[in-house]
Amino acid sequence: MVYGTPKLYAVGELELGKWRKLYGLAQCTRDLSGSDCFKCLDGITGELPHCCNGKEGGRVVGGSYNIRFEIYPFITA
Repeated sequence: MVYGTPKLYAVGELELGKWRKLYGLAQCTRDLSGSDCFKCLDGITGELPHCCNGKEGGRVVGGSYNIRFEIYPFITA
């Protein structure tokens, strides 16, 4: 939950079956409020299936946000 933290930053992982995981990072720039961060990321994550479905990794970068996902750990929490 990025928008609920003072740093507007979160990492997580999702089980993709017995042997695979998807690792993710989402962040907003500090010029956004928590609610604006939520609106921004909510809109972008809703578009991810259209651009990134079936991909093993990817990034979506905008002026006030960054989303990354991979099938390998790329950052420590």
